[in-house]
Amino acid sequence: MNAAQAAAGPSTGSGRGAPPLADALRVAAAAWQRFRAGAALDRALDAAAGAAALRHPRAAAAAKDIAYHAARHLALLDALIARLARTPPAPPVAALLALGLAQLLAQRHAGYAVVDQTVTAAKTGADTRAAAGFVNATLRNFLRRQSALIEEAQRDDTVRYNAPRWWIERLRRAYPAAWAAILDAQREPPPLVLRVNARRIGVDDYLRQLERAGLAATRVGATAVWLHEARPVEAIPGFAEGLVSVQDAGSQLAAQWLAVRDGQRVLDACAAPGGKTAQLAELADGLAIDAVEIDAQRAQRIEDNLARLRAREHATIALHVADAADTRAYAAELRYDRILLDAPCTASGIVRRHPDIPWLRRDSDIAQLATRQARLLDALWPLLKPAGRLLYVVCSVFPEEGARQAERFVERHADARPVALPGQTANTLQLLPTPLAAAPNPAAAASVHPTLHDGFFLALFEKD
Repeated sequence: MNAAQAAAGPSTGSGRGAPPLADALRVAAAAWQRFRAGAALDRALDAAAGAAALRHPRAAAAAKDIAYHAARHLALLDALIARLARTPPAPPVAALLALGLAQLLAQRHAGYAVVDQTVTAAKTGADTRAAAGFVNATLRNFLRRQSALIEEAQRDDTVRYNAPRWWIERLRRAYPAAWAAILDAQREPPPLVLRVNARRIGVDDYLRQLERAGLAATRVGATAVWLHEARPVEAIPGFAEGLVSVQDAGSQLAAQWLAVRDGQRVLDACAAPGGKTAQLAELADGLAIDAVEIDAQRAQRIEDNLARLRAREHATIALHVADAADTRAYAAELRYDRILLDAPCTASGIVRRHPDIPWLRRDSDIAQLATRQARLLDALWPLLKPAGRLLYVVCSVFPEEGARQAERFVERHADARPVALPGQTANTLQLLPTPLAAAPNPAAAASVHPTLHDGFFLALFEKD
């Protein structure tokens, strides 16, 4: 479940439905410190939320919502704290201040209530108790000067677009006409897009089921449905029964465009969390699929998703916990009709789902990841049968991981023939994230291209 699917916001009191805001702020602040020290935000939240979840079952979801909202304004929060504090606060105090300021920006609660709950959170923490008065004064100072402070801070593009300068400059060079739109889209909350399990229910039938449940939804792809109101997965009709999965419409193209046929042997490399593996099993009968994932914990998520979607009813699926580049660990003498490589990348195309990404990456990471992607491509290509097809996918918008990677692959492999993607004249396609303001056209949703999607690059090759 992503941040936009988390519970709407914690209460400021101690009602039954949600934890007090002060409790959620304390958990989020602990996670924020870990994140600012270099940890992925999801992992930081998991580490911080354990004890809180025991005190209140919704504390973790509330803290996640708070932290993700703050991450979408990180540069602004840093700029505000720098203007409001004479000297840089200690990390625990800075974290609580950042989250309190973010809640004031969100305007989900009255300003006085946010200040009160942030001060309460400060008073109950051993490392922030002495700074409770400072927190109170700083937040009240912000409320008095809010408009002027924000206007001044947003003169800096880093604050305006909530991304490091190097990130902005790379996008500006790659997309002279679209860079600002990409950055604006990255700051939005993500749409909740579902993939309908075609083996279990038709898209139109599922849309009618949502309508009966009083939920607004729009078809945004061949099997993609946008649920307008974000909600936890357990509250999505048909999710537990395996009728749908949470999967971006752009991501859904990968399995569709690999064009598997009945009885083929397929390799799904870097397969977590398993959505594409299950989707492949839904698209043809009798497939023999090898799903490879290097992370054992993420591999368990594949198993969970395959079971929920009943994917093994239609295909033979073997899950291998291994490095996909170490083909001896899972392939031995096997050769495949189809290979899907969803390679590790900067994830620069899915920032609105993971707003911590620009702040965790370094400029040098792009070259390092491009080298890793090339290593995977070169390792997997010999596993492909003659006339077999490999689809290379990354959830990135940086050309070094997309178009340039595809060009260099063809240069290294004389037997790699580019094959036009469906509805394209070329074998490559760079999708840029669709702004939510660009309302999807339901009439076009069943066509080749989805009408609401994140940023993805796809390239298709056939072996001569």
